[in-house]
Amino acid sequence: MKILLANPVVWALCLLALVASIYSVRAALGYANVARDAEDDFAYKTPKAMIPAGLSKEAYVEIYRRVNNPRAAAYVAGGLWSILLLTPVIFKALEWGLNLIYNLSGQNRVIEPGYLVWQFIIFFAVMMIWAGIAYGFARHFHRHAPGSLQYELDQAVYGEPD
Repeated sequence: MKILLANPVVWALCLLALVASIYSVRAALGYANVARDAEDDFAYKTPKAMIPAGLSKEAYVEIYRRVNNPRAAAYVAGGLWSILLLTPVIFKALEWGLNLIYNLSGQNRVIEPGYLVWQFIIFFAVMMIWAGIAYGFARHFHRHAPGSLQYELDQAVYGEPD
């Protein structure tokens, strides 16, 4: 236990878990607030004829939630939890791969475990994999972003433009 507490990687992962937890709570609270706001918004806009004719309350609430949900917090939380859960797997895979390279090289002292080359490979590989995970979440976030509320309402009422 004492060795784990002295390890900076453990501290970094604990900090990462704390930040991921904060974003998870923020996303959950945001989703709950948006669900409540959607009902209120529909009740406000209906008497003023601010909603296209023929659009049901369920369709409006679903569109409103899709447009206004706190996607960013949810994606950040998902990315951080993915990094956190995959880090031990990454380290184990790197250990296996580097040991394989070390043994295939005839146990060359340049790549001996614990030396500088070994440490650089581990550091940069972990950073590249973490950046790849973050890239994947960011790409998915931007590719699946909804349009504005008016655009989404128009799509629901009039269909896809030609």
